Amino acid sequence: MSRPLEPITVISPIDPSWRDYNGHVNYAAYAMAADPAIDALYAAAGLDSAYRKAAERSDYVVESRFFYIKEIRHGQQMEARSRLIDFDNKRTHIFCEICDHDSGELSAVAHIISLHVDSRQARSAQFEAFAMRAFAELKAAHGQLPPPAVFDDTVSIARRVGRPGSSPA
Repeated sequence: MSRPLEPITVISPIDPSWRDYNGHVNYAAYAMAADPAIDALYAAAGLDSAYRKAAERSDYVVESRFFYIKEIRHGQQMEARSRLIDFDNKRTHIFCEICDHDSGELSAVAHIISLHVDSRQARSAQFEAFAMRAFAELKAAHGQLPPPAVFDDTVSIARRVGRPGSSPA
């Protein structure tokens, strides 16, 4: 399976309720715009809504870090571009660039760490082998993209190897 050398991109209309009293897009709307791009990345790995329903598994955000760069005042659409930065057997680190689609200007970036969860047991679960293979391909393809203009390299999937009393996630 060959992956394209581009981020996974989703364009969302700006809902009027996303604008705050200052006339610009509210900070919470950036998460609303990023979410479909994150879902599209999971779908590209085979973890789409059909998988989630059949397997009774999903991915829960356990950490999100947004950096707001420039407000969106006049745009009508937001563009979110997601790329897979890292993964392990239960977690992903997805990076999103969120732009004013109309002007093309970068408005925010987000780092999202998610945990794969078995909904029946309400606990973390390992990814299926097919998803691990797809994540490896996505990470390799996305690793060939030009580096983002804004990126916080302090965000990562914490590795707990060697810490007393702990095991890998």
